[in-house]
Amino acid sequence: MKRSIKLLITCVFVLAGALPSHATGVRHNDRFANTEPLEPMARSRSDAAEAAAQVPGAAAILLEALRWRGRTAKQLGLPTQLWCADFMNFVLKKAGSKGTASRAARSFLQYGKKLDGPRVGAIAIMYRKGPNNGHVGVVRGTDGQGNPIIVSGNHGPTVTQSVYPKHKVLAYVMPPDYVIEDMINAARAAAMVK
Repeated sequence: MKRSIKLLITCVFVLAGALPSHATGVRHNDRFANTEPLEPMARSRSDAAEAAAQVPGAAAILLEALRWRGRTAKQLGLPTQLWCADFMNFVLKKAGSKGTASRAARSFLQYGKKLDGPRVGAIAIMYRKGPNNGHVGVVRGTDGQGNPIIVSGNHGPTVTQSVYPKHKVLAYVMPPDYVIEDMINAARAAAMVK
């Protein structure tokens, strides 16, 4: 019995000496002292919404649209038939901008500044069969073939992110409230490079 206790005590001391100092709680340097994240992480949808409100420009529109993914028109208090333009106006209002106040997706063709291609946070207006039919949503990015990834309402029963064929896009527009702000930010970035 005495021998097994001695062996156990010896093993404990050997293991304690072999463990790295940070595992035993003893710190010899402060290399790992600051383990706080650089930015606070959003822990809920409401935290994400508050973070989106702090983002200037078109990125705030995208973040606001992403906030509502998976929700139905009824859950958002919107009409339940053909509601993509209603959702886009809803997102713009929540992001602090004015929309078109129209239920027609193609009303966004006359809105803001037209862009020559997809841009994150821009509004994409897409073709659907019929003289006044269309679809509208916010650009999240593009796939490998240049097709836009769009967050939109009325894609099925919910707000969804989907890839749309680039040949169906009638136009990309930037909301008028953010055109000037984005130009200023681009000029500042260019000045920093010089």
